[in-house]
Amino acid sequence: MGSTSNTDRLVPVDEHLGALHSVIRRAALVFLASAALALFWVDGILHDWSLSQSPSGALSIYGPYDWVEMRFTAIFIIAAVVTLPIASLDLRNFARPGLLPTERRWLDSFLVISAISLPLILHTVWFKMIPQYIEAGIQFDSIAGVSAHFDAAEIFALASGLSWILVLAFMTTLFLSLSRLFGLVEEGRSRFRNRALAICGGMLILTLPEVFEGVRVMTAILVIFLAESISRTTPSGPLGPRRPKVMSMVDSQGIPQRPALLACSCEGACPSVETAWMATDSLPLLNATALCLEEDEQQAVFELARSSGITHLTITGCDSTPIPASLKANLTASGTQLDGLSWLDDERSTDTAWRKQALQLLSSRFSPAGDE
Repeated sequence: MGSTSNTDRLVPVDEHLGALHSVIRRAALVFLASAALALFWVDGILHDWSLSQSPSGALSIYGPYDWVEMRFTAIFIIAAVVTLPIASLDLRNFARPGLLPTERRWLDSFLVISAISLPLILHTVWFKMIPQYIEAGIQFDSIAGVSAHFDAAEIFALASGLSWILVLAFMTTLFLSLSRLFGLVEEGRSRFRNRALAICGGMLILTLPEVFEGVRVMTAILVIFLAESISRTTPSGPLGPRRPKVMSMVDSQGIPQRPALLACSCEGACPSVETAWMATDSLPLLNATALCLEEDEQQAVFELARSSGITHLTITGCDSTPIPASLKANLTASGTQLDGLSWLDDERSTDTAWRKQALQLLSSRFSPAGDE
């Protein structure tokens, strides 16, 4: 792992919230500006769209307020479609400094695929599906001597509802994915996820047009399932939980410490550590595949040690000597002391009971700060 860059630094939470506020504020300004511009052209856009869907004039507006509702809905959809790519790019720039290389690649891939697929799907809905729907209606419901007319407001509501489903599905998936990448949604931290999914489902049930009556709940469930499934494809944390519980403890000399245990398997050469061996009030357990070889794991160890204030990191397989010099220097500079159990050099490590006893001995060197 190379030395840290100028952007690789700890910042106060207020600064992160300020940056996020700037992203939200810019998205709101872009949305309002897009809506204001769309207001001048929405009539022409709707007129051209209706002619492109039914050149023979089969679309009609029956309700006195339908045209007003269509105009405002079209303005909202246009503004949302214009805002989404800009807001996504801002969120990417906001999240990128705190992500590992594999996580950045996943996020970039998701945004690129979404940037290509969303416009294509929206174009298909508005300019392919709707005309075919009207044509099929004319063929199946035609009566001799009676000209067929379709309610333009209902047709528009169908297309706009599908567009809103796509927009909300994308927003929910992106939100959940970033939450997982930041460690806000993990095992034992499901309330945040449940609330996000509940908000998504509730908005769909309450805001979908009347043409979706009877399928709103099913649509909400499908969108929630899709968003959850895609967000679960985010890369897992290189060391296990992204936000392990690192507790303040004291060592045998009464010095405050924040210790942690790193179980490095050394590509399968080192004996494993069972999670059940670790008491809930003992050292947090981090798992690595090959710390000396995997750059993601090296960066994750450094970021976690720095952000959680780890002062003492014990490695199971070695005595910490083989650790890359750059990582060791960065950890030392951040105030983290390294040592190891050297299981790879001890024949007794093949005995499960001996390894468990070694971990108990290590844990006995620290006690909760409240016990002193």
